[in-house]
Amino acid sequence: MKLTSSLDLASFQKRLLATPLRFLLTPLSWLYAAVISGRNRLYALGVLKARTLPCRVISVGNIVVGGTGKTPAVIAIAKHLQEKNVRVGILLRGYKRVSREKVTIVSDGEKVCASLRESGDEAYMMARHLSGIPIVVGGQRYQAGQIVLERFNIDVLLLDDGFQHRQLARDVDILTLSAKHPFGSPQKLLPAGTLREPPTALQRADIIVLTHIDTTDATRHTKEAVGQLAPNALVLESIHQPVRIYPLVPEVDKEEMGFRPAVKGLKGKRILAVCGIGKPDAFVATLMQCSPESVELLAFPDHHVYVEADIVQIDIAFQAAQADLIVTTQKDEQKLVNLVAQLESPIAVLEIALVISEDIERLTAALLSSR
Repeated sequence: MKLTSSLDLASFQKRLLATPLRFLLTPLSWLYAAVISGRNRLYALGVLKARTLPCRVISVGNIVVGGTGKTPAVIAIAKHLQEKNVRVGILLRGYKRVSREKVTIVSDGEKVCASLRESGDEAYMMARHLSGIPIVVGGQRYQAGQIVLERFNIDVLLLDDGFQHRQLARDVDILTLSAKHPFGSPQKLLPAGTLREPPTALQRADIIVLTHIDTTDATRHTKEAVGQLAPNALVLESIHQPVRIYPLVPEVDKEEMGFRPAVKGLKGKRILAVCGIGKPDAFVATLMQCSPESVELLAFPDHHVYVEADIVQIDIAFQAAQADLIVTTQKDEQKLVNLVAQLESPIAVLEIALVISEDIERLTAALLSSR
């Protein structure tokens, strides 16, 4: 596997950490830690109070910046509750969305009601691939939650990326942690590391989902460390399972590109993986489950907005790798679709599902039972 990465904030941070200037970041991490600690203590003492919505609220979040499988976990939990005849709504902040509206209804459960720019990456992706579930974005979660309840008949509100959003009370706090690097790399608070909160924050979690357990031998060690930090939490293991592949443009001649919807169609293929996500190596690991001959990676920054120059870069990388097929993620799908006509190489999307590998009924009971 060959890794090619465009320069972004994360790579700049890594380069800075590898120089003597890294010491400039440490005092900023101390300041950040003091602010986070003080804020959490004020909530613990009741000086700051969370506001409560008249429905069950389940938060899914993380303590490490990006790449822990949070969004696939939200989708998996939403589908699971839906299968149990629970009426679910999803509320997101709408990271990097461009809209004058404080609250935007991305999906009413039947159709997509907003554009990618108005929605943000994750919300728009969910809206296109989830049915029967209203999806709303808004920076002020309590006010946005009120609008969800006014507009839609739901039993449970799923709060995406809500662990640090203490202003809204929740009934269940779920954390997703990478089994390989549960506390980031390096294991320091922002900006000297990738931790949004110290590992002791796990004490607030009710459920902890370890992700990508099939890509590391460290799962047992991670589970023991998590158990010591959060002895009362339900700890579950999960994998990212490839479900199917489909053309980025539905009208494409599937036979011409040698396309088969089953993931076994990737067996023996030379693949160029193209993505702009938090942990591109995890995407490669999931592709490797499909038994390709080889996978080369062209990684762009997380939440990357593709432009024409990127398409040229992708074509060059495709030719250099002598690849049979480009495969991208569902998160990148809509940001590439308007440029794909300029792409000379065949491109498909890999649908991935987070699968919890333990007794699912334990998760159901934890999601729906009172504290």
